[in-house]
Amino acid sequence: MGELLLCGQEMASIPYYIDTISLNVYSLEEICYYLKNNIELVEPEFMDGELCQWLRHQLKMPLLAEKLSRIIKEGRGFVTFVTTLLKESDYCTEDEIAGIRRSLEEFENKSDVECAKIRADRFLMKKRYHQCILEYTRLLEGEAAMQEGMVFCGDIYHNLGTAYAGLFFFDKAAECYEQAYKRNGKEESLKQAEAAKEMAKPQKELKEEEPQEFFFQVGIGNLAVADNLLKQWKDEYLRSCR
Repeated sequence: MGELLLCGQEMASIPYYIDTISLNVYSLEEICYYLKNNIELVEPEFMDGELCQWLRHQLKMPLLAEKLSRIIKEGRGFVTFVTTLLKESDYCTEDEIAGIRRSLEEFENKSDVECAKIRADRFLMKKRYHQCILEYTRLLEGEAAMQEGMVFCGDIYHNLGTAYAGLFFFDKAAECYEQAYKRNGKEESLKQAEAAKEMAKPQKELKEEEPQEFFFQVGIGNLAVADNLLKQWKDEYLRSCR
């Protein structure tokens, strides 16, 4: 998994398979690692009896298995299930568990398409640009996003533009921001379109012009991907062309 994990419990002889990311795990710590680092991928289907049986028989943790089974039977919810599981291991701190809980609670009482956008937004904030581009594109190609309204679709286009800008595809970023502005009418999207067009100018023009202070934002509140990215990206772009 790319990290050495100290396991305080017995290791399983038969792994538990997490199909979301095609991963076999052999310990409770590995499950906690998965939950901590891939919370945007965790679906409610993760809460099932098969996991409880695996904990009972493979990790020899009957009390935890019973506790989780009871949560399922009583319908106490996915958030409770995950946080109970995390608290059984020392892998995550209390603050980290609280953060994971908040991340999961954000999905509550939301439509499937709203949840999909939240996941894609989190990929964007982590600069996992290729993944969020796939997610945003899938959303825009479906009909469910349109049912949420034009502004919702515009915000998706806006964040898609930010993802393309993060990969230095400024022409495509400008197109997405313009599509965003047509739908959401937000001044922010228009400004970002202008910034992306500025960045898409040929190398010669970039060398001759004075740097301007632009930054590309995620269309969820006023949260910026990074401050004053234009100068940074311009410098990186020019270095790559040499």
